[in-house]
Amino acid sequence: MNDYPIDLQEILAWFRSKDQALKDLGITLADVRESHTAKPSAAANFDTAPAIGQIIAWVSGEIDFQVLRASDGKGVFLRHEVVPSLNAPSLDNTYNDFLRYMTHPDEADEHAATQQE
Repeated sequence: MNDYPIDLQEILAWFRSKDQALKDLGITLADVRESHTAKPSAAANFDTAPAIGQIIAWVSGEIDFQVLRASDGKGVFLRHEVVPSLNAPSLDNTYNDFLRYMTHPDEADEHAATQQE
């Protein structure tokens, strides 16, 4: 018995549950890999024409999101979340930001420019 709030199978199901919505946005769920270490995790890789992304989720509730612009490899989105469950509202918000940067990675430059003004 472990003391982790999330089960590895829940993480895998969460990734797979997003597949149709991803297709509707032109995002491909390229692959999902499991890691059975002391703190199990799953990593999913995503592709679009303008960006590549990855989400890594650990059974501890830690989740990393990263998006790189395909044209130059520049990181446009990086966020670390700690959630008690995969139903946490903050996770939905971060996931929606991830999707936005996957489809429009140049928004990161626009956002940075407005922050400096």
